[in-house]
Amino acid sequence: MNAEIIGVGTELLLGQIADTNAQHISTALAEIGVDVHRHTAVGDNLQRMTLVIREALARCDALIITGGLGPTPDDITREGVAAALGLELRRDPELVALIRAIFASRDRAMPDSNLRQADLPAGARAIAPEGTAPGFTLESPTGVVFALPGVPWEMKAMLEKAVLPELTVRSGGAAIVSRQILVLGLGESLTHEKIADLVDAQTNPTIAYLAGKGQVRVRVTAKAGSQADAAALIDPVEAAIRARLGPAAVPGDHDSLTTALPALLADRAATVAAAESLTGGLIGVELTRAPGASAFFRGSLVCYSDQAKTEVAGVPRDILDCFGAVSEQTAAALATGAASRLGADLGVAATGVAGPGEREGQPVGTVFVGACWKGRTIARRAFTYGDRDNIRALAVTAALDLGRRMIEGTA
Repeated sequence: MNAEIIGVGTELLLGQIADTNAQHISTALAEIGVDVHRHTAVGDNLQRMTLVIREALARCDALIITGGLGPTPDDITREGVAAALGLELRRDPELVALIRAIFASRDRAMPDSNLRQADLPAGARAIAPEGTAPGFTLESPTGVVFALPGVPWEMKAMLEKAVLPELTVRSGGAAIVSRQILVLGLGESLTHEKIADLVDAQTNPTIAYLAGKGQVRVRVTAKAGSQADAAALIDPVEAAIRARLGPAAVPGDHDSLTTALPALLADRAATVAAAESLTGGLIGVELTRAPGASAFFRGSLVCYSDQAKTEVAGVPRDILDCFGAVSEQTAAALATGAASRLGADLGVAATGVAGPGEREGQPVGTVFVGACWKGRTIARRAFTYGDRDNIRALAVTAALDLGRRMIEGTA
């Protein structure tokens, strides 16, 4: 069974909100073995909405629409579905009573406009509201349509109680399972080169890539009769990929270093601290994205000036005078200073040139990172490119990855 998701609302097209509903629905459908083929966003325009719905129904077995079920004139999903299927709208008396009861229970007067929410395309079955907006489901000549509110908590509740059970039966109870391999230090092209033959031979599981901020996620996805069977299909493929990628493949199922490094630290009951020049606190920001960061993160020393590097992080003055602030030696001293001054098992650091101009004769994009793990220190040059924000983001990844490799003993 394949599905499509349509997000309704001009605010989606204007970029005022992100369509997190589609992400949640896709995740939920994958767990019951329903393949999502398309996400579409359409504004509050009846003609365009009708066309988008009609086109989707010509392709998919199940269509899920979110948004446009409120009481205001721009809430026209009901009209769009009816027009796409050539149906009339009919007011459902049971929904009228239910909506009136909701307002009465809240001791609020009900505007007459709310009665629009009781209008359904002929033949549709209502999905009881979680807020005040009912949803509905409708059989079309080619598949089934579900219309859900755009408010995320309302949508999620209706999805769980009305949509997923029905689609589970229709899809035959299959399952889709995905596992991610986080790859660091190779880049997308080299990652693909190392596993190209596995990708070329893919059937089930399938292999795909997602890259950004110096991190590559290799996603392995299998479909089977149960989650356990799908996982069993993934296991040998994942093992083959990890064997090819070696230390660049982070152990475990992680989508970023934000979860991978804290997991390593937790396994060893270890702590981390940072000393940051170029990144100006971004390493600390990344580490504190993880829930429970206070258990492993000691703090970050933001040492942007040479004076701060010496006075705050304890970088010897002669290192700065001899090698400069943008150097392997300074990165190593910053990492050592972070660990010693904040009492951490692991110290990580970054220094470099993010622009707009060169520094100490070093061109924009020159970055050095360091890591100190229980007294052993390593520093190296990191490959970066792009604008100031991208250079800094890549520096964060490089510093944390060096720390990760130090802990694992692969650096």
